[in-house]
Amino acid sequence: MNHASAEISCLDTGNEVREFYVIIHAEAAGRTFQQQLDAVLDGYAQLCDNELQGATAVIKRYFLSDVANQGDSVLLADPSDCAKSIVGQPPLDGSKVALWVYMMTDVNSRRLPSGFYEVSHGAFRHLWNASAHNTAQNSEYQTRLAFNEYIMQLAQEGCTLADNCIRTWLFVSNIDVNYAGVVTARNRVFFTQGLTDTTHYIASTGIGGSAIDPKVMMQMDNYAVAGIQKEQIRFLYASTHLNRTSDYGVSFERGTSIDYRDRRQVFISGTASIDAKGQIVHPNDVVSQTRRVWENVEALLSEAECTFDDVCSMIVYLRDIADYHVVRALYEERFPGYPVVFVHAPVCRSGWLVEMECMAIKAMNQPTMPSI
Repeated sequence: MNHASAEISCLDTGNEVREFYVIIHAEAAGRTFQQQLDAVLDGYAQLCDNELQGATAVIKRYFLSDVANQGDSVLLADPSDCAKSIVGQPPLDGSKVALWVYMMTDVNSRRLPSGFYEVSHGAFRHLWNASAHNTAQNSEYQTRLAFNEYIMQLAQEGCTLADNCIRTWLFVSNIDVNYAGVVTARNRVFFTQGLTDTTHYIASTGIGGSAIDPKVMMQMDNYAVAGIQKEQIRFLYASTHLNRTSDYGVSFERGTSIDYRDRRQVFISGTASIDAKGQIVHPNDVVSQTRRVWENVEALLSEAECTFDDVCSMIVYLRDIADYHVVRALYEERFPGYPVVFVHAPVCRSGWLVEMECMAIKAMNQPTMPSI
């Protein structure tokens, strides 16, 4: 792979569907954005001809250093039909572009009239959507409209927010200013949809990130499963380490676990250095905060009977670019070879210096569960 490198993880249970999680990094030194983008796309094409042969891209997320100037070029250069997320979160290795791709084999895929990208196998239709946005007058109104549109799209597919949505990502520009409006809108929408602290919320990452259009204050990626049953879903709390998000007025789940016949998928929300009372742990100490993030994520994974050995991809968000080298060194020591990307993206509370999200997958044998 010329001028790019990749990290890949794969689950192959021996049944029909294999899953791949891929992160591709561009070589930055002395290379323009177009050269870096070409290297990433060429590297992806090479992988598809070799290690990833036969796999279908489900969602791609491009992390860009200057999304307003680069985003349209990405869309022109990559016309592939999948859910495509374009977000301004500069890669911290000094490059201008990085790519995360989730892929599956032996599935059927198509773009639906509702706007979703559908990946189907057996009894389930996996519904992905990316970079949903509008340009209403403020972040609260934009968020409310985005969720309302999503709810209508779900209804077209016979789904609801409460029963079928598994994961959301909310990318908020100027997060220190705009996040409050996002929280207010999400809380109100969720209440109208029957999502409360006595029912459940949805695993989510709310993080700094910008869109191609600078008027967009919040854009959203989301994932739902049509055909999923309540007994397949388990919400993760790790109450020894983390408080309920509703304690401080927000509405998302710390993590969600989904069981299928041959595998368990785990979605860990953006997780920071926080304790069971909702307080920031280790203020102004990025090393100790990083270790507390690991401890919290490990507790969530443990609740799903998983460990870091089951983690297939990680995204690490840093508030201060100057912290990159020390945090990367910590990850390389503990998680050598893991698919991971480090990006510049402030967390929703200014005292949190680092946040991490991840996906995990574990082979299981659960005959009473349906296949993925």
